[in-house]
Amino acid sequence: MGFPQGAEVCKRSGRCSGRSESGSPHPSRTGHLTAEPADPARVSSHHRLELVALVYSSCIAENLVPNLFLELFFVLQLLTARRMVAAKDSDLETTPGAVDSLESPLFQSVHDCVFFAVKVLERQFHILSHLDKGTLKLLAENERLLCFSPALQGCLRAAYEGSVAKVSLVMPPSAQAVSFQPETDNRANFSSDRAFHTFKKQRDVFYEVLREWEDRHEEPGWDFEKGLGSRIRAMMGQLSAACSHSHFVRLFQKQLLQMCQSPGGAGGTVLGEAPDVLNMLGADKLGRLRRLQERLVAPQSSGGPCPPPTFPGCQGFFRDFILSASSFQFNQHLMDSLSLKIRELNSLALPQPEPSDEDGESDVDWQGERRQFAVVLLSLRLLAKFLGFVAFLPYRGPEPPLTRELQDSILSLRSQVPPVLDVRALLQQGLRARRAVLTVPWLVEFLSLADHIVPMLDYYRSVFTLLLHLHRRLILSKESEGEMCFLNKLLLLAVLGWLFQIPTVPEDLFFLEEGQLDVLEVDTVASEHGLDSMPVVDQQLLYTCCPYIGELRKLLASWVSGSSGRSGGFVRKITPTTTTGLGAQPPQTTQGLQAQLAQAFFHNHPPSLRRTVEFVAERIGSNCVKHIKATLVAELVRQAESLLQEQLVTQGQEGGDPAQLLEILCSQLCPHGAQALTQGREFCQKKSPGAVRALLPEETPAAVLSSAENIAVSLATEKACAWLSANITALIRREVKAAVSRTLRAQGPEPAARGERRGCSRACEHHAPLPSHLISEIKDVLSLAVGPRDPEEGVAPEYLEQLLGHLGQMLRCRQFLCPPAEQHLAKCSVELASLLVADQIPILGPPAQHQLERGQARRLLLMLLSLWKDDFQVPVPLQLLLRPRNVALLADTRPKEWDLLLFLLRELVEKDLMKRMEIKACLDSLYEAQWPGVRSLHVLSGENRCHVPFILKEGQVIGPGILRIFQSSVNIVRCLEAHPEMKWLL
Repeated sequence: MGFPQGAEVCKRSGRCSGRSESGSPHPSRTGHLTAEPADPARVSSHHRLELVALVYSSCIAENLVPNLFLELFFVLQLLTARRMVAAKDSDLETTPGAVDSLESPLFQSVHDCVFFAVKVLERQFHILSHLDKGTLKLLAENERLLCFSPALQGCLRAAYEGSVAKVSLVMPPSAQAVSFQPETDNRANFSSDRAFHTFKKQRDVFYEVLREWEDRHEEPGWDFEKGLGSRIRAMMGQLSAACSHSHFVRLFQKQLLQMCQSPGGAGGTVLGEAPDVLNMLGADKLGRLRRLQERLVAPQSSGGPCPPPTFPGCQGFFRDFILSASSFQFNQHLMDSLSLKIRELNSLALPQPEPSDEDGESDVDWQGERRQFAVVLLSLRLLAKFLGFVAFLPYRGPEPPLTRELQDSILSLRSQVPPVLDVRALLQQGLRARRAVLTVPWLVEFLSLADHIVPMLDYYRSVFTLLLHLHRRLILSKESEGEMCFLNKLLLLAVLGWLFQIPTVPEDLFFLEEGQLDVLEVDTVASEHGLDSMPVVDQQLLYTCCPYIGELRKLLASWVSGSSGRSGGFVRKITPTTTTGLGAQPPQTTQGLQAQLAQAFFHNHPPSLRRTVEFVAERIGSNCVKHIKATLVAELVRQAESLLQEQLVTQGQEGGDPAQLLEILCSQLCPHGAQALTQGREFCQKKSPGAVRALLPEETPAAVLSSAENIAVSLATEKACAWLSANITALIRREVKAAVSRTLRAQGPEPAARGERRGCSRACEHHAPLPSHLISEIKDVLSLAVGPRDPEEGVAPEYLEQLLGHLGQMLRCRQFLCPPAEQHLAKCSVELASLLVADQIPILGPPAQHQLERGQARRLLLMLLSLWKDDFQVPVPLQLLLRPRNVALLADTRPKEWDLLLFLLRELVEKDLMKRMEIKACLDSLYEAQWPGVRSLHVLSGENRCHVPFILKEGQVIGPGILRIFQSSVNIVRCLEAHPEMKWLL
């Protein structure tokens, strides 16, 4: 067809290149070419392009392509193609009749490229909407997209305006030494004094090497091996004892995590005091200056949409240190330590609560737990990368074995070597426990450093097969309860797609048959709740783990700027701003100094002290937010309810627009949210010191205890105030909105057929019982009447009168009554009336008097009739009185008490609660529902003959339930015959 496949064109190079085999024109993005305007009217072969776009989009949606983001990169290349380039002018000419043939090129012009790209992007909007705001903005402002699909452009603009996620390259802090660990680094953990002092010397040498690398690694011409190689090997030569290697590896690993586990530690330049300088400029310009800092310092490109594995930033020091050391002992101890730490973090029990806020404001607890997950995931990826680097270092080469015989020989030897870490078992455990979002990303990092032989080994091939099976199941369009969250899926698809494109992974691995995957399927239903179903991945974490997704933005930016795209970004003018008044805001500098003093304080004390203080700050900050919700916000909600009641009384019958009422209330109450910061500081200052004193040992020196308390107060206040500053207004607005909705529901949404819904009077003190309590009490009576019970169980007549009195009180005070609860109470009251008529309610008292007296029953029925007539404001389902189940209860009623039914029917008609025709229709439907007209049965009643329709289907056996209903119907007919005034029902 001449269609340049995305997976083929961009597979290794990450850019669109080449022409089709027939020499047809191909799109070009060369910067010096003038962009050709794209016109929808000049698209050739609409139908064929739409079909190919549909098939291509389906392949992307069903994960039938190795790398999702590589295909999106290819589509955006087509969208931003400047013009078609051909070797000869004649190549641009197409013969008549060949336009729709399969042999003709698919893309004959820029118009075709843009049309195809837009059609694909329309079907991938659910993925595009989760990209960063910068990419969404560039897409929404793309003039070609606007021209070819205004609807998609509108959706992208709406997604951009509604996006609140911020993706930022955090600058890494300067290298700080790992603090002394008394549990593991004291003299008792070494074999001799000499070994102890040797380790201390080598520790000093290690930090000297690290500081020199920090100072000189960016100098032109500086080489790590020439500058530091000999000193590193001399240092390793003195670590002769095994315990010395173990201690040094522990130090090496902790320093690695401390410098590189943060998002910024993977790349960029160490800025030293630059963050403090930026803080001095003030908060109003801090965001803009941060972005400027990132543009000046952060790397401009990650190597295309499929970069090879690299060790950016501080990671390069540790990689070069391992290479220069060339120590087998050090490497073995390092692999053991890394494997142990990976197992420990991978099995760490992470909290899994559901986010509680309805409108999207993340609770402070949930933010902390998501941050904890990110720290664990980034640490695992870093450790797994270095484990893979060291484990596969002896086998790594630039090219695979040249001959098949040599390859088979290597395979036979290496198949006998056990893996350094049982990654297959860990992967299977992660899939069963639904923790793939934690296990797969670090496993990808480990496998990315493998050599060419590893994917051919049976053990690792089974691991790749499991990953491939998982990749095919991660369908982004499938969203149901219990499914993996969207961003969790997107992260796994991104890292797996990147792994499948690494040169050491065979290209044919992705295209295994489905039959080869079934035998390795893992049951993931063993755990109903896991990390996979929790929204633990946010946009920041996605871009941190997969920085190559940012290439989409750079591609679009290069189109805007007109550059070739090889520079990795677009050029914009940077306007210098003066830094006047640097000394006008000393609190920012003081805050930075306090943070440095706190770090130095923790550096000189056991890690348990830091963990205790951070735990106290975490919990006190969270409790502070909950306290503000329960006090300040609750009080503001009460004020809102009071103001709303006054507003409704003032407006009278006219009512008001709920949205307008909400805005009025919020404008009056939201400014009071400023009190939350003051109350939050007071709460943290009051609660933090006591918590620190309770958790630290009693022997803690007074000076240390005082400093720990002050740090805990500062951290807790910072945490609570940060959340409150960002969310208190939204929280007040949400709670006030809920209160307004609740009050308006109680008043009634609109006039009903029976008139305007009424609320309680202004004099009401709202002392009525809650609807939920009354529903439970009435259901207890109903269950006692119809369910199994002991002979001594029953209710007192006075309790029934009190229960109906409470029901009337609650119906007149409608503060907490909503229509669903009122409907449920109406249904329960009808059920209670049917039991009263059938005399089925057990009454407490002597055995001879275990039923209600007739006068008591009539009094209770009159109370119910009054409630139905005057107090209920929802339709009462009175037709349930004559439904089959309730009619069957009348079968055992004594004939002298049938008049309760007649009394109830007569009162219903007189009080205009039911029409005569409604009652007659209920009786007729009762007969027809049970015996729908096959033949009739005549029942004699005294001297008269009653005609009762009765069906007896062929082969049907009459059960006792139908006989009871039939007997009750006969009783009703006899009762009606005995009262001439009710014969209209016959």
